[in-house]
Formats: sequence, C-alpha cells, structure tokens
Amino acid sequence: MTSDTYRPEIDGLRTIAVMGVVLFHLNFAFCPGGFAGVDVFFVISGYLISRRIIDDLKNGSFSFSGFYARRARRILPALIFTVGVSFIAGLLWLSPIAMRQIAKESTHALLSISNIQYWRESQQYFSTSSDQLALLHCWSLSLEEQFYLVWPIILMIALYVRRLPLTIAGLGILSFGLAIWSARIDPQATFFLMPFRVFEFAIGTSINFMERADSRNEAFARGLTVFGILCIVGSFAFFTPASPFGAVTLIPCIGAAAIILGGRKGNANYLLTNAPVLAIGRASYSLYLCHWPMIFFAGVIFGDAAKAPSGRIALLIVMLTTAFMMQRLVEKPFRNMLANARTLGRFAALTVILTIATHGTFLAKGWPQRLNAQQQAATRLMESSFQPCQPIEGGRCAFGDINAPLGLEIIGDSLAAHYVGSFDPILQDRRIRGEISERSSGCPVLVGLDLPKNNWNPRLCQQTITEELARVRKTATHLVIAQYWPAYSDDQYQKGREASSGHYSRIQQALEATIGDLGKNGRKILLMGAMVLAQQCNFDRARLLPGPLPHAHPPDCAPKPRPIAIRETAEINAMLLTVQQKWPSQVSLLLPTDVLCDEQCPTVKNGAWLYINANHFNVSGARYFGERAKDQFNRFLD
Repeated sequence: MTSDTYRPEIDGLRTIAVMGVVLFHLNFAFCPGGFAGVDVFFVISGYLISRRIIDDLKNGSFSFSGFYARRARRILPALIFTVGVSFIAGLLWLSPIAMRQIAKESTHALLSISNIQYWRESQQYFSTSSDQLALLHCWSLSLEEQFYLVWPIILMIALYVRRLPLTIAGLGILSFGLAIWSARIDPQATFFLMPFRVFEFAIGTSINFMERADSRNEAFARGLTVFGILCIVGSFAFFTPASPFGAVTLIPCIGAAAIILGGRKGNANYLLTNAPVLAIGRASYSLYLCHWPMIFFAGVIFGDAAKAPSGRIALLIVMLTTAFMMQRLVEKPFRNMLANARTLGRFAALTVILTIATHGTFLAKGWPQRLNAQQQAATRLMESSFQPCQPIEGGRCAFGDINAPLGLEIIGDSLAAHYVGSFDPILQDRRIRGEISERSSGCPVLVGLDLPKNNWNPRLCQQTITEELARVRKTATHLVIAQYWPAYSDDQYQKGREASSGHYSRIQQALEATIGDLGKNGRKILLMGAMVLAQQCNFDRARLLPGPLPHAHPPDCAPKPRPIAIRETAEINAMLLTVQQKWPSQVSLLLPTDVLCDEQCPTVKNGAWLYINANHFNVSGARYFGERAKDQFNRFLD
C-alpha cells in the first residue's frame, strides 16, 4: 500500500474528469463523451477510499461510525448547500409542477436514493426528460454512497479469509459481465444502479495491489500517465451516449487506473500538476455539484441566451467561480470535524429535518399558493388533458357528470386519455358520465394484438387490456377508440420502429376484430383518426409554466401547415376509413386534421399552448379540440 501523503496527480485527474462532465453538459461539440468523467471519479473513489479502509482494517483502527462520519463530512456539506440553494431558486422561479419535481429530487438526493428513483421513473410511460431534472447529477453520489454501505463489510470478510485481491477481481468481473448483459435488456438500470458499476470501483481498489511506485522507472511511469490521459480524453472526444456501454466505461476507467499507477514519477510532463489544473481538481466536487443546477436554472431564467456559445462560456466562468467559493467556504470548514458517532448523528439529524421540508413541499404540490390567481389559472391550462378525470374503483376514472349514469367509454392508450378534456364539458352539459382506464398508457386496447417488443410494461399492459375488453363487453354504452396508431405499425413489430409508409395490416385486423367483438350489441363506436403531432415544437415545461418571478418564456411554436398534417396522417386515416366503411351505420370516424386545421394546424392559440408534448394535448388543447368538434361529438352521443 502507498502512504496517505498528498497525490497531486489525482487532483489533476479529478480536473480532467469534472471538466469532461461539465463540457458535455454545456453541449460543447468537441466533448460528446464527457459523461465518462463520472466513471473516472468512481475509479478514483475506489482507489482512495478502499485504500483507507484496508489500511484501517489491517492496523485494527477501522470503525463503521468513523468511516461513515468521514464520508458525511466530506459529502454532505456541499451537497446540502447545493440542494438548499436549488430548492430556494425553485421556490422563486419555478411553477408548482416543476417545484414539486425539484422537491422530490431534493428528498431523494438527501436520502442517497436518487439513482434508484431516476431509474424507476425512466421505466414510466411519461418519464421526465433529463433537461427538466435540476438535480439529476446527484445520481452518481447516491450510487457511490450505496456502494460504501456494503464495501467495508466485503473488504472485512475478504481480509479475514485472506482472499482480498481475488475477491475484488471476482466482484469486478461479475459486475462487468452483469452490466454488459443488462445493457441489452435495461440500459437505464445499467446506467443508474450500483451493482452494474461495482467493477469501476473494483478497478480503483485493485490499483492498491499493483502499486510499486518507488521501484518504477520514470520513463515507464510517464508512459502510463500519457497513455491514461489519451484514453480518457479520447473517450471524451470520440464516444457518444449511443456508444456501447462496455467500451464507453472500461476505456476511461483503464485510463484513470494508468494515471494513478503512474504516480508522482509520471508527472514530469506537467500536464496534471500545474497550478490551475490542481486548483480545479481541489474544487472538483463543488464544481460537479453546482454545474448542473446552474445549467438548469440559467436555461429557465435566461432561456436561449444561456445556450448560445457566449452564454455557455459565461456560465462556465460563473461555475468555476462558484465552485472555488464553495470549496473554500462550504467544504473546507467541515474538514476538521471529528469523525465520530456524534458527528454522524448531527449530519443525520440535519438530513432528516431537510428531508421533512422537501417532502412536505412535494406533498403540498409545489406550493401553488406562491402564484397569483392568473398564474394559477395559466398553470391549470398547461396540465395534462387527463386532469378532469376522477379516480374510481378498478383502476379507472370518471369524467363529465360523475354522478350521472354511464353513457360513454373511451378505450386506447394515452392518445385516448388526452381526449378526456375534450369530452368532459360536453358530457357535463348532457348529464352523462364517461369512464376510461387510468393504466392504459402505451397499451393497445384491441382484440388479438400482441404487444410490441419495446412495450414499456408488458405485464401491466396485458392485464389492463384483458380487464378493459372484458369490462366493456358487459356494457352497451357509446364507445370511443383512440390509439397512437404509428406505435403499432407492422414495422414496429418487425423492425422495432414506427412505419415510414403504409404498413398497418396488424392493427387493421385487430381493430376490425375489436369492433366485431365490442359492437355485437349494436353500440355506436367513434374512431379517432391519426393525431396531428407537434414534433416541430420544443417543450421546455420549466419555461412554459409561470413561476413567482419572471423568467424567459419560450417563443411560441410555429403552427403546422394543413397540407403537411394531412400528408403525415393520410395512410393511417385511409386504413381507419376502410375499417369504418365496413360498419357505416354503426361506426363513425373523426379526423383530427379536420377538427384542428384550417389553413394551419395551430400549436398555440390566444397565447396558450395546446400541447403538453409533441403527441398529447394539454387542458387548453383538449378544450379547444372539444369546442371545434362539439357538433360531431353531439351527433355521436345522440
């Protein structure tokens, strides 16, 4: 083992790692693989912390309270500061919806479960995009803390049975193999979850068994350092998020290990140990913590100006300045605290108090009281058009006049759900209750149609489809069928992608089978045609929704010309028309292009956006559609 004396080259390595991450998140084109800087940090952590644990275990001075107290005083002050400042900024600038999200993220960051929660939410049909998550970067800190909950015990057992190097190597190989396997099945789990990252810490730990710094010649050490820098910088320059997981993690990890193995003698090239590089390295933890919330809030407050080249350079300067101040004023003062149970208890108590505050904000739905009446009304219009639905038993919800007899049912995936806001006021006027499943997003509720291979939740979808079809068979109410039809094209089943041209035989057969089955009692059925999509829009919800203080609202999204909308929907609508004509007196077809579009298909009307994302209406859009389709809806309901 090496001594605990200062290793300047490791601070230099930290600089490379953190600058890769920062430049990647600032979207500089020359650093498309900078996210691999996190892998470098895991190797450094595995090396340094495992070295300390092993030394303490060998000399009999290790204690769990002391170890976790040291981790707390190193990690928590800057983390708590970052979470606190981000939380306050959210209260000042964010809408209740966005504030509720940041409150949830704050709770998970404080409890070191961010990575688990982000993975779970990535499995949901409507997952939040990464640029709307102000504390997304805390996933790596949570993963690291989870690792060190179990690592001391593993090292203790391995030392006791005198199989320490073999245990580390075995766990590393097993973890890497699992990661390669999981990357094909659940890439998000591979990215976020600790078991699939153990091999990176193990690489760092293994360096302790390979070091012979005093006996290594300077030329070889320098060669290791240069090789390591090339591995890491090459990964930053040539890898992208789409690169294979094995290569994109293993190569920078090997590079980090080479630099650490090169040791002090590898620093003759001066690349890692000059004063500016060392200064950034010492502030690397603070820089990592502050960089992503600053990118998020700069985008919200200043809008597109923050994404311009000059804005990104200015932001980088502000980040570095903030990191140096955090390192001096937040990190350093806690370095000399005693590492004992009392220190650990104090940090635990503070964490509990802050968690109560953040979770309370989540339960309070982001404190909508922060907004005036006009802002609250605008926020409600931007919510999901499913919002009028009132949950009832059996995983369903009711809309319209919920106390009236059931008169309308809607089946389908999330495209069916977004018409709830369109039908709701009409059903209220006609004293009719409508019902729809709450669980059918992403599920083709049709007879005899298999789920696509990329379905987000096959078990839940199949259960929902079976229950919905069985339940609807027992009624004779009016029925609306709506789907995001391109998601179930023949190409989607055969090639895993949406159809580029007219391949809808599977869904046509399923739709005809569904109408033949559910329409046996003569009920009236309305087919909703292909949705007019708003792919041309950039949906930055944090900017779209009002907060207490003004921020940069995004420019209105340009409407889609009617001829383009008709061309995009023509093949699906032709298939639906063929189906409808088989039951002309029983089945109606309503085309959204006919309802929404005059010469243009609007995405914004009277200053209000009509969509919540490229595929779905918000409340405002659903109401607008319902008003335009009121006569057709009433004729159908008659």
